[in-house]
Amino acid sequence: MRRTATTRTVTTDLRVEALHLWAIAPAAVGTCCVAADRGRSRAPELLVSLLMVAAMVDVALLGFIAPVGWAVALVVAALVHSAVRGRRSGAAGLDRMAVMSALGLIVMAVQVVAMAAGHAVPAHGHGGMPLAALVAATAVAYALAAAMLAVRHPGILSRLQFAGMGAATLLMAAAALV
Repeated sequence: MRRTATTRTVTTDLRVEALHLWAIAPAAVGTCCVAADRGRSRAPELLVSLLMVAAMVDVALLGFIAPVGWAVALVVAALVHSAVRGRRSGAAGLDRMAVMSALGLIVMAVQVVAMAAGHAVPAHGHGGMPLAALVAATAVAYALAAAMLAVRHPGILSRLQFAGMGAATLLMAAAALV
């Protein structure tokens, strides 16, 4: 029996939706870890994490805000977060979690733009290759950095947050590229 183009589209759409849902889970776990970590002042990271989960849920399931609007909000949040955290860290140097949070916002903005392009810029078509390569490269680089920090960072909550950030990034990239 031959599969029609409609059957392939439905199957692809179901895979994309499943990847979106699987990506939200580690992001939510990471958000819970930030909220539970009372050892440090983590309000900026909690706000960033909540913003990323909200963007993921809206882009994947609800569609209240246009993906481009989410991308702009994520980039602006990265700039604000970097300014706030940079001012707080001072001479002590940058906090790794703050850096990863800001980078995560930028990587998520790239992924949201890729998802917005959707079928208009296919990952396997001629015009979609640069966008697909950018999504894949940023996701892999971010996930590798998160994995290294998860292994090296003290504290189970921080480790879980880094692991959740990396896993969510890879799953969102997979959803954007399918």
